[in-house]
Amino acid sequence: MREFVERQRQAREYDAFLRAKVDAARAQIASGQVASSADVEARFAARRAALRAKAGGADA
Repeated sequence: MREFVERQRQAREYDAFLRAKVDAARAQIASGQVASSADVEARFAARRAALRAKAGGADA
């Protein structure tokens, strides 16, 4: 019985944690603090290119 109660408590805590994460993400979207996948990929492609140039142009 104690294990059941503990599992239920953990499930409630996880649900609250997840709900908070979703609410935070929705707030960021609503305030415009988002980037498209293409934007993120372009930024990191530029960072990778800069790091390769700094490392001597080695392809890896």
